[in-house]
Amino acid sequence: MPFVKKNTDNKKTNVIFSPFFLSWVPLNFYTGVDMRLIHLKDIATLGNVAIGFGSAVLAIESLIAPDKAMSEYFLHQACYLIMAAYVFDFVDGIVARLTKMSNRFGAELDTIADHVTYAVCPAFIVFSFYHEISPLLAFCMGMIPLAFGCIRHARNGVYDISFRRFWLGTPRPVSAFYIVGVIGTQLQNFIPNYKFWVIPVFLWIGWNNLSFYPFLSHHGRKFNKALLFFMSVAVILLFSSGVATAVTGKPWLLDCLLFEMLVYTFLTPLCFDKDDMDGYKEYVAAKKAEIEEDMKPKL
Repeated sequence: MPFVKKNTDNKKTNVIFSPFFLSWVPLNFYTGVDMRLIHLKDIATLGNVAIGFGSAVLAIESLIAPDKAMSEYFLHQACYLIMAAYVFDFVDGIVARLTKMSNRFGAELDTIADHVTYAVCPAFIVFSFYHEISPLLAFCMGMIPLAFGCIRHARNGVYDISFRRFWLGTPRPVSAFYIVGVIGTQLQNFIPNYKFWVIPVFLWIGWNNLSFYPFLSHHGRKFNKALLFFMSVAVILLFSSGVATAVTGKPWLLDCLLFEMLVYTFLTPLCFDKDDMDGYKEYVAAKKAEIEEDMKPKL
């Protein structure tokens, strides 16, 4: 049970969950720690991190598995957990709106959680995927999502890269979905030396994190009929492939995920509204100029 100090000076008490009594107990933190920072939406965000961490753990387990079949099983489960983490990433925003608890702390926590789940944890999965070829190659390949993810995190935080109704550069979840899709797809059963052929693909995924290529965002957007059709088909395909995976044990879900990320990247621009790209070129030019100016040596 956590140490509880009696409140004798009429200060507001904080509330923390006690795992021993499964109840909420009042605590007064004289050290300045304020657990009122944490709300239901933030617990959902931490669920995102927890599942992402679980995927990294399974990727490590695949390295010490007793045989290749078990190693592949752990690696696929790690990929599925990245997808599961997105559920919490999606839910935390809904919870924030329903509880009217949107705030700057929650937004920053969500940004950090996304970085961990979609940049750090996939690095472990990539490392495990290449480890049987060479630990050095595995290290270099694992650094791709990690390094590009860190650079994107810093770039977007410092320069506020955001354009109305769009993400610029591959969104972090999409980047992670590409990675687990490439690693888990059954295409590797038909393509000789598959792991070497997809090295440029991983480099493209990482590099596109830093691009200004517009990716459709749901923020502030009213979806037109074409986009709603694509989204409906995507949900049906994901559900169907999930059922197929559960029944057959084969990673149809990861095949479907890879296919849908390609559609999202290259076909959804055909469904943009006419005014979606108004001011886009000017915005990108201004941001590039801002970054270029900041990168100049300071005397």
